[in-house]
Amino acid sequence: MRHVASSTARGGAARGLTARRFSTLAAALVLPVSLLAAWPAAAQSRSPAPPVVAQAPVAPQPAYVPPAYVPPVDPILSAIQERAADTRVTRSFTLSDLGIEGPVVLQGMDARRDIYLPVPAGVPLENASIAVDGEYLRGDGGRTTMVLSVDSTPVFSRRLEGDNGSANATISVDNRPRETGFVRFGTAWSSVIGEALCADERGIGNVLKLRPSTRFTYSYDAGQVWSLATAWSGMPGSGALLVPGGTLSKDTYDTAWRLGLALETAGKRLVVKTLPSIGDEVDLTNVDVPASLRAVAPFSSFVGVKSYRIRDASEIGALLVMPGSPLGADVAVADVSLLSGIRGALDALGARLGTASGAFTEWRAKAASLGSSSIAPDEVSLQFLAGRPIIAVGSAAGGKATQLFDSFWRTSLASGTVTIRAVDVGPEKPSTVPLSSLGPTDGNLDVLARGDWVVTFDLAAATGGRSLPSRLNLDVAAAPGASTSEPVVAVFLNDVLLAAKRLDATGHPEHVTAAVPPYALAARNVLRVTFQRQPVSDRCRETPQAFPVSVLPTSHFELGGAAPSGDFLGVISAMASGGKLLVPDSYLATAKASLPRVVRAAAAAGMPAGTSTFDVSSVGTPFRATGGFLALDVPVQGVAVKAKVDGDRLIVGTDEKARMLDITGLKNVALVQAVRGDDARGILWQSIGPVAMTPAKPVRLSKGDVALVGVDGTLTELAASGAAPGTVRVADTDGPAGTLQRLWQNSSDWGLPLGIGAAALFFLLLIRASQVRRRGN
Repeated sequence: MRHVASSTARGGAARGLTARRFSTLAAALVLPVSLLAAWPAAAQSRSPAPPVVAQAPVAPQPAYVPPAYVPPVDPILSAIQERAADTRVTRSFTLSDLGIEGPVVLQGMDARRDIYLPVPAGVPLENASIAVDGEYLRGDGGRTTMVLSVDSTPVFSRRLEGDNGSANATISVDNRPRETGFVRFGTAWSSVIGEALCADERGIGNVLKLRPSTRFTYSYDAGQVWSLATAWSGMPGSGALLVPGGTLSKDTYDTAWRLGLALETAGKRLVVKTLPSIGDEVDLTNVDVPASLRAVAPFSSFVGVKSYRIRDASEIGALLVMPGSPLGADVAVADVSLLSGIRGALDALGARLGTASGAFTEWRAKAASLGSSSIAPDEVSLQFLAGRPIIAVGSAAGGKATQLFDSFWRTSLASGTVTIRAVDVGPEKPSTVPLSSLGPTDGNLDVLARGDWVVTFDLAAATGGRSLPSRLNLDVAAAPGASTSEPVVAVFLNDVLLAAKRLDATGHPEHVTAAVPPYALAARNVLRVTFQRQPVSDRCRETPQAFPVSVLPTSHFELGGAAPSGDFLGVISAMASGGKLLVPDSYLATAKASLPRVVRAAAAAGMPAGTSTFDVSSVGTPFRATGGFLALDVPVQGVAVKAKVDGDRLIVGTDEKARMLDITGLKNVALVQAVRGDDARGILWQSIGPVAMTPAKPVRLSKGDVALVGVDGTLTELAASGAAPGTVRVADTDGPAGTLQRLWQNSSDWGLPLGIGAAALFFLLLIRASQVRRRGN
């Protein structure tokens, strides 16, 4: 038993020794491995090992959770959202778009000129600037300086040197809102030839010219335009009118020509746009597709092309929401056809965008709200199309809308939608027209040598459908100047001198009156008041300095009757209260081409858009003339014509033996003549050749009774009836005042004989009295 136990003990000892040897061997194997693992760190750092610090037990780490799945960004959705957030509208126009066809010339010792640039009234501007395109001539040498100002604040000055050179400059315009709806851009020119104070400064070789290509560019937030008055004031130099495509109804065409005439009367050059259909060609010359949309169909189809043929309705919808689109307009005739066409195109675009249709709905509400609106026939509403404001006019609201947008009521349109039941431009029918109501102009000027106060007005709009201006009453005031010479004021109407007067220059109002002869009037008129001062006094005792002058707001035209005549001016005066516009039914099928022709003919005839009537005649069916009328390419009965058209043949003169003109082969011209009948007075407009011509510029009719009109306006004007064109006719007035007026106006006929007779009678009385005295003595 003892033996067994001993053996068991020895076996356990042996096993324990074996275990200890194995542990020692394992430790020996692990130690070199740990040393090998630590060797690189020890080789890099020879600093002693930090002391071993007892560490707290490490908490168990949570289980790994993979991040949530983020779907990739949809480029179409991102592009649509970006466009929906951008509500900026950019406008850019030149002086030629405002009707300034020639260069603005400044000459002399001191010359100044102000130009009013339209902007949305009361809306802050963004990135506004004026790129001045000009040149100067400096043949007389001396010191020449150009100063540019914005709202009477100088912002740029440059001394011009050399015999000639460029006067180009780019000036910034501050972003503050303009309550008047205009930015006043001023140009001042100074030329000092001699160094001595008494030197002669009358040289003509120093001249500054501003070209009509001078450009004004600005942006604004479309969301800031919330009233009809602001939208109207924000139109640039040209006004775009959108009408349905295809053949228009009579009511739609009637509203369209009235709105177009209202735009032309307000100084906006009419541009007619039609809603395209599938298969139509669209001009994309000036279209710049935003970068975010260039990879999005159907917008990608418009990149880098000048002309594009519409393939489906979604492409029309793309043009209706894209900024800078060729379909962008300022006014639209919102009849059922136009609204349904826009709505269908936008729906097709939304369906094509697929997953981005939700974001497109938001963009559509901001950029093309007209497609989701319903416009009543007698309603005028502010909507949006192609990302910019548009005035939508109901199909039957044309006449009332044009009177509503007259300056008399325009400022009262402080809301986005109105329903017009009745409107009258001049309910009181005054007998005077204030000059302050004719256009935007400041009556104050600082004049050193010469200054011009200019206002342009439409005859029919100024008179409100009443008689012609018969007299101008001008109230002016001038401050005393450094010179002892009296300043002179001269009044011109269409470059016809009406009156001139030396002013006392005491700072008090002074009155200048002048009769307005009918030959000085036209359908579109320019009134210019010129102030001239002597800048240096005798013996050079004073230094030249500009002093203020002012055209006072009490200045006005008097309205009086005019003797009717058979020339253009007589017809214009007869239709001042309204006439009938007559067109052939073929015009309704070619609205884009015929509407500008109709509008410019109506503007030349002085037809008021609000009070005139409209009718359509079948091709070849004659019209029986009554009252005042304007007929385009429609035969008229009951009037005596002075010229006639037969295809491309023109005959002027009714006497076959003594014709003034008989010519064949004319094209791109139209015959315009004033005609009269028993109870009719009007203007005939007849196209010559197979293709009807549309003037690109306004047509001016004043002298004579027959005119040839081309693309650039009136080419020739003559008196085919034999009467001298421009004959002065004095306004008639009824009652005793009219009798005295006519006696005074004809005083040259009876004044001299009456004076001689009175003198002879006086001497006879003296002789008789002398004889009586002698008899008494």
